Formats: sequence, C-alpha cells, structure tokens
Amino acid sequence: MIPESGKKLIKSTRFLHLATSHNDFPHVSLMNYTYYEDGDNQFIVISTPKDTTKYENITKNNKVSMLIHDWISDKKEENGRRNSLFELITNLNKNELNSVSVMLNGECKVLQPTDEKFQFFKNLHLNNSNIDNKQLDNYANDESALVLITISNCKITDINDNIQEY
Repeated sequence: MIPESGKKLIKSTRFLHLATSHNDFPHVSLMNYTYYEDGDNQFIVISTPKDTTKYENITKNNKVSMLIHDWISDKKEENGRRNSLFELITNLNKNELNSVSVMLNGECKVLQPTDEKFQFFKNLHLNNSNIDNKQLDNYANDESALVLITISNCKITDINDNIQEY
C-alpha cells in the first residue's frame, strides 16, 4: 500500500505527528515511533504514558492520523540570520533531501501484556535505533501503554502540492 518513496521517508525519520480526537476535539502529539511490515500489513508502534490526552482519546476513538515529513525550515535566528545547521543542510546535494510528506490513517489497538504479540512489538520498539534512550526510559516502560496502529491508507504530498493516494 505505501510506495517505496513513502517507506524510505518513514524508515529514516525519527518523529511523526499523531492526531487523535474525541468529542470533536482534535489533539496532536509529536511522537517517536517504530515502523513494521508483515506481508501487506503495515504498522506503526508507539508508546505513551496512560495519563495523557492522546491515550484517553485513543481509548475512546481508535481512529488516528499521522504526518511524517523532514522538510527543512528556513526559520531565521533572532539575530535575523539562518542557523549554521540550516546552511549546511541547504548546501548538501539537494537530490538527497526528501521533498514529500506522508500522511497515514489508521486504527489503534492498545496492546495488553497478555496479548500474543505484545512482547514482539515491545522488543521491536525498544530496539529501534531512531529512539534515544531517554525517550525509551520515559515512555517505553511498564507504566506506559504500547499502542499498535494498523495503517489503513496513505497520502503522499510533494512540495508542489501534488497528492497521490494509496
């Protein structure tokens, strides 16, 4: 379902924006995540403390939307100059930079420790090298919920607002 260009971005990016909703009130969170494929099925694994708005929303409305991108910002520093990281990145071979965003819709399931695949997905998430240890300590522990999102559809948008649906 997700084309290779989308998978490349999903596998190389560290964060996604997770949109949840309950009672017509949307909520967006910046999340670490793990991507996993099993045949034609594609999943996102996240962990979250149980005392958050996103967790409450997920337990009441399991439909979510996610945005993944790595577009560069041209935001200037307070002194009116761009930061050196921006300058470095913009001077790199521009063909190596992604110029798309990936929007995914899916349905969440909070995995319980008694679920057959709980330990598999927990280990997969814990061993994701894109997630730093501080985040793992904070959110991938026994007090947090492990959430499996089954991806249902995908839209890819480029910098020229061309949209492809999958």
